[in-house]
Amino acid sequence: MTSDDFKHNLLLFRRMDILSLLLHVVLLGIGVLFIRGAGLEVGGVMSEMWQRQLLWIGAGTVIYLGCALFDYRWLGRYAWMPYLGGLCILVLLLLLNRSINSSRSWLVVPGFGMLQPSELMKPVVLLFMCWVYTHPTLRHSQIPPLLVLLAILGPPLLLILLQPDYGTALVYMPFAFMLLFVNGLKWRHIMLSALAALLLLPIGFSSLRPHQQDRLKVFLEVPSHFALAAVSPLLSNARRERLVEAQRTFFLKADGKPFDNWNAQQSLLAVGSGGFMGKGYLKGTQYVLGYLPKTVAPTDFIFSVIAEEVGFVGSACVVCLLICLILCICRTAILATDELGTFLAIGIASIFATHTFINIGMTIQAAPIIGIPLPFVSYGGSFMFGSMMLAGLGQSVHMRRGLAEET
Repeated sequence: MTSDDFKHNLLLFRRMDILSLLLHVVLLGIGVLFIRGAGLEVGGVMSEMWQRQLLWIGAGTVIYLGCALFDYRWLGRYAWMPYLGGLCILVLLLLLNRSINSSRSWLVVPGFGMLQPSELMKPVVLLFMCWVYTHPTLRHSQIPPLLVLLAILGPPLLLILLQPDYGTALVYMPFAFMLLFVNGLKWRHIMLSALAALLLLPIGFSSLRPHQQDRLKVFLEVPSHFALAAVSPLLSNARRERLVEAQRTFFLKADGKPFDNWNAQQSLLAVGSGGFMGKGYLKGTQYVLGYLPKTVAPTDFIFSVIAEEVGFVGSACVVCLLICLILCICRTAILATDELGTFLAIGIASIFATHTFINIGMTIQAAPIIGIPLPFVSYGGSFMFGSMMLAGLGQSVHMRRGLAEET
């Protein structure tokens, strides 16, 4: 490395978004703290989870620094290579036909364990899509942005749905439509897309597996009661009775018993039992006694563990930290001096916001349980790598605001 390279890198580090970096560190620390607490209380293999999480954070930090140090514009130019490579891996997963937890989402890597390629595809698809959208050739062409979206997002999304992994596939949609919106998509196109999605809902519901349909029904039951109560005054008695009977039948199992979702109920109990100040660190009971399954407590339901132990105050602080992180990335989008940087930062903020609000919604039954982890807090290697890659790309945009592209 020459002295000029050293000075250039030093300049870049001085331009880092320090607040965003501190928020990442604090959230990672909170995650390790509560994963460790959950493991110590439960014991066995679970007690080693926090150590593996530290290893993944260490590897993720290398990914973070690599994405931050490389110019995002240079990375975008070559994003087609990991995009095509990722598609090949997703096809390979389907051809291998190895089902783990009823899904062909996992790739067994010797010496590492299981890796979920669909998580790593999020930053790759986002970067490639942003680069294509902002390329001068496309900007001056007559190709509709929606057609570009279908061409880039369609193949990986279809392959992920075939695994099937509906939760991960869902995360791709908000950032895609956000990019379309900032790219000038007209409101009538958005409304037509929403209408088409509504018309396809029955087909999508019928394609879900029985346990996934149960989860969705548990989530829809309360809103359906409110909706029926709202329209009841406008209906005749006969039509109202038919709707009530249809609703009751829809939310019953084949044996006539009502649907329930154990994880959702126990998560809500954990959050509620924490009260205002919580039971105290290492004093949670829902996951220790096994009411909240030990396999999901450190991953999809880590927020329930936090809420039970540190209560409303502590969990509200975690939510505020996540919101501040999302706002920091939105600030980066405003400060970016080129369209690629703006689009990339908006997409990153959309992904983190989607994960945050769906994960927290799952814990309080405000969203269906679809296996969406909490950014930088939940346990998991693949999601950690993908999140650190996104965070590094956001830092790359922030560090190079106003600077010429590096070659």
